[in-house]
Amino acid sequence: MISRKKQGLLCGVIACLLVTAACTKNEATGTELDEANDTAIEDTVVDSKELNEPDEESEEVAPAHTAPLTGLATYEELWHTAFGVMIENSTQARPQSGLDQADVVYEVLSEATITRFLAFYHSQEAERIGPVRSARDYFVHLNKGYNGIYVSAGGSPDGLALAESDYVQFISGLAYDGRFFTRASDRSAPHNMYTSVQDLKAAAAHIGHDMNLSPPTLPRLDHKREGESAESFEVKYGSANNNVQYLYDAELGGYRRSNGGVPTIDAATGTPVAPENVFVVEASHRVIDDVGRRAIEVTEGGNAYLFQEGVVQELEWRNENGVILPYINGEPAGFLPGQTWINIVPKENGGLSSHVAIEGIQ
Repeated sequence: MISRKKQGLLCGVIACLLVTAACTKNEATGTELDEANDTAIEDTVVDSKELNEPDEESEEVAPAHTAPLTGLATYEELWHTAFGVMIENSTQARPQSGLDQADVVYEVLSEATITRFLAFYHSQEAERIGPVRSARDYFVHLNKGYNGIYVSAGGSPDGLALAESDYVQFISGLAYDGRFFTRASDRSAPHNMYTSVQDLKAAAAHIGHDMNLSPPTLPRLDHKREGESAESFEVKYGSANNNVQYLYDAELGGYRRSNGGVPTIDAATGTPVAPENVFVVEASHRVIDDVGRRAIEVTEGGNAYLFQEGVVQELEWRNENGVILPYINGEPAGFLPGQTWINIVPKENGGLSSHVAIEGIQ
């Protein structure tokens, strides 16, 4: 007969053996579970990388195409038609929307001392553009040079007649008000009409416009810029509210634009307008009615300034197939990759010398 003490010792030994076996089983099971979990996590990470990160091969692929109006590299060939949109620049229209996403912008007097913009949209899908305003005939002619679909809300008698003719493809904001164009509630008419590139594409498809007319390729700079230093300058349109100031920003690589001393920014995003190229040209202006509308000669050529990277070149401009381009010593001068802003000022009353003030240059 086993004593009670020996029975206790025997029970303790058996219990220890059972606990040890259980621990060994649990450790083995835990290791198997951990390994399974690690494998699942690794699979998840791999799947996530495959979905969200390009592989090394795709990262090495360089863009194969170039945007014709900006000279910037793109992954897709931009063969489609550009939109030339009339955008208002009265004080009630500021700040505008979408100017920072235009490839090329023409700024020209409309009436009195107020300028208006013809902004070409081609390489970027601007989600809000405006305020959209009325046509002038010289803007229609400039649009023609870019094979663009011209977009306005009404126009002067000559401008609207030309836009509605078969001279250009045309989208009327007034005809499609509420469909492809919207009205902002925080501004009063006529300073509150807006559109987008997607809406304009839909309107073009609805009308049946040809979207396969690529704009011309603008010449690019292939040599070092030479000229006088020009970190800042002012384009004078005849009033403090409408004069335009440019200040070179080396970090942005362009000239920050201001109107009447107020920075030109996008109304929604606050993105500054800072074109890499500012091309200021003089052209003949003539007032033609009591409203102060003008006839402006955009084909004759003449003197010009080209501002790039804090440097100004004195050269000339020519109209080549409807496009205003820089020439120096009879040879084409190129634009830097990026946005180009073309300011047209009156040739009369001193031309460039009186309408452009460059800091440090008399």
